Amino acid sequence: MADENDVPGYTRAKFPHWITQYGACDTREVVLERDGQDVVRDDQCRAASGSWYSEYDGKTIASASGIDIDHVVPLKEAWRSGASQWTTDQRKAFANDLVHSQLIAVSAGSNRQKGDKDPGKWKPSLESYWCTYSRAWISVKSLYNLTANDSEVAALVQMLDTCG
Repeated sequence: MADENDVPGYTRAKFPHWITQYGACDTREVVLERDGQDVVRDDQCRAASGSWYSEYDGKTIASASGIDIDHVVPLKEAWRSGASQWTTDQRKAFANDLVHSQLIAVSAGSNRQKGDKDPGKWKPSLESYWCTYSRAWISVKSLYNLTANDSEVAALVQMLDTCG
């Protein structure tokens, strides 16, 4: 555990995201296809149709424009927790991590409500998702060697208590 400082110098631009993954498909489009149902892409790899279930609030969204790709550990939270010391390439890898639990398609409203908050300040409204969310958060923070503050840890323990 460690206190998080609001380290100056953060901008989203320091975390190059939605990079090309293959062909015309960027990270956002790959997550939209992975997390959606019956996703059809156009010739530029954009999700033209499909539906998405938002684990944070239980809403089903029928248009990709209503979906945000959430960084489970927000970019600014990562910056405050140690990513300010990383290279640009390390931040790019973090922001586009398709292998671990870092990216999830959720409703735009829930993602904007969350913003850059840690679990001490925001939890998914669906308590049935708390176990999965807290495990994903801990996994990402551990994998990337990021710190956690006291209120964050207390909230994670509360959410882990919902695991069966």
